[in-house]
Order: sequence, then C-alpha cells, then structure tokens
Amino acid sequence: MTSPSPQNPPYFALTLLLLYPLLLLLAYLLQRSWISALAAVDLFSLLLLGGLKNGNRLAWVAWISALSGTLWLLQRGQAEIVLLLVPVAINAGMAWFFGRTLLSGRRPLVARAIIAFEGEQRLAQPGVRQYARSLTWAWTLLLGTQAVVMLVCAASATPNGILMRLGLPTPLTVPERWANGYLHLGGFAVIGLFSVAEFAWRHWHLRHLAHETPRRYFGKIVQNWRRVLHDGAGE
Repeated sequence: MTSPSPQNPPYFALTLLLLYPLLLLLAYLLQRSWISALAAVDLFSLLLLGGLKNGNRLAWVAWISALSGTLWLLQRGQAEIVLLLVPVAINAGMAWFFGRTLLSGRRPLVARAIIAFEGEQRLAQPGVRQYARSLTWAWTLLLGTQAVVMLVCAASATPNGILMRLGLPTPLTVPERWANGYLHLGGFAVIGLFSVAEFAWRHWHLRHLAHETPRRYFGKIVQNWRRVLHDGAGE
C-alpha cells in the first residue's frame, strides 16, 4: 500500500471513511455476516492507518490481532460481535491517547493542541497550562468511562449482545434497542455535547484572555491537527 504524500489529501483514508457507513448499510439490508466483518476491518484499518503507514510495530500487531479475531468470529457466524466492540475500542483507544500524555515527562495532549493551534505564547498565558492539564484529565476520564459503559451495553444487550451470542450467562440485561442506540449514536453524541460545553466553559473560565471566533479556531484545527500527533515534548 502506498501512502499519500503529505501535500495531497489523504484519499485512501477518505475512501475507508466513506466505505464504513456504506458497508454497514449493506450488511443491514443483505443480512450478510461477511459484510459486517468487512466493515469492521475497514474501520480498524482507518483507525490504525497512521501507525501502519509509519511502520509502527504496535499498530501492526493490533491490526493483525483485530483481523485474526474478526476472521475467527466470522468462521463461527459471530462477525457482528466485532461491530459491537468497535465503539468500545474507539473510546478506549482515545482514552489511552489522552491519558498517556499525562505521564511524567510528557506534555498533556490539550497543551500540545494549544501549541499546535495557537502557539507557545498561548500556553504561557495565565491559567492556560493548568487548564490544559485538567482538560486532558477530563477527556481521559470521559472516554474511559464511555468505553466501560459501551462494553457493558455490547455484552449485555438482549437478545443479541455478546454474552447471549456466545451462550454465556447475562447478569445484567440491557434492551437491544437502547444498547445499540448508545453504542452507535448516543455515546458519540455525548462527546459532541461535551466538546460544545467545554468550548463555552473555556471562554468563561479564561475570560481574562482574548479568544478566537469559533470559525477561526476550528479552521486552525483543520489546518494543524497533524502537529498534535507528533509533539510529545515534556514541559
């Protein structure tokens, strides 16, 4: 697989992103397990794409493990289990991505974002550095909690949750409609609402500072988000 040049749009990643909802729709309409498995492979390939392109060993181990597990479940007619676990993996992975930057000697992820989007001078302004660390903690806890709640929903959904599919006892039952709604929509709506609430709180809490308009701020995110992934310097 050839990677797109940094100067060009990431067409392969965009293709994977657009394929995912299409594959989900086809799996639902045609009721084919192999399409569900393909949708899962598509999504975790997209999530790990950066690491795979860079030859990251951990990313390749995760991709091969996920692919092997998907094929194993597909052979047993349980490929839908992978799709139930995908939202769990996304939230757990994001929690880990935020949380690891809180370790000693590393710069919190939100602080890295501030530097990438607004420059070092912004981080040096009163209250910003501590706010960045606190917000990194908040995202870590939110995403970690979401991963646990989603795992409970995926495992305990009735009648097609993971435990029931595997013939295991289900100590807690969650109606499938509610479980799937939270897994595939509600959980990500919570993230969106938290982002909006945080944006408003930041403007009030740091009201002694000048702030960009939402349009300019999110424009900077679009332009500079890649820098956040590589700036791991300590404070």
